[in-house]
Amino acid sequence: MKISTQTRFAIRFLLELRKSQVDDMPITISQVATKQGISNAYLESIATKLRKHGYIKSYRGPGGGYLFARPVEDITLGEIMRLMESTYYQVHCVNNPEESCVNYDNCLLADAWENLEDGIDDIVNNIKLSRFIEDKKTSNIYTL
Repeated sequence: MKISTQTRFAIRFLLELRKSQVDDMPITISQVATKQGISNAYLESIATKLRKHGYIKSYRGPGGGYLFARPVEDITLGEIMRLMESTYYQVHCVNNPEESCVNYDNCLLADAWENLEDGIDDIVNNIKLSRFIEDKKTSNIYTL
């Protein structure tokens, strides 16, 4: 499975948002972009998607920026991957067998593909973003 730049940057954005947040004050796109080395425009498109799906909320005007709309402890890596990836499942026949594969019922690999995807889901659905920021001072999110 290949993880897109958009997914990696979305995770970096959320982790930086949490790491940089002080006293529930919003963080601006430019603050995160500077710290993470991501363009403002690209990060804005990611933030728009995250806001639209209820992960963050935005505030306009002086002192505006972004805050979490949900507790970071409740957000999983799997949620962000599914939101940001256009093709989360690599084996198309498992996701929609009736339309994508005439041999699915007799396929010797179908069970293996399903088990692989279930295994990946189990892993990413059990990794909370808070795991990466438990110690804000020592976490290094630049390596994502």
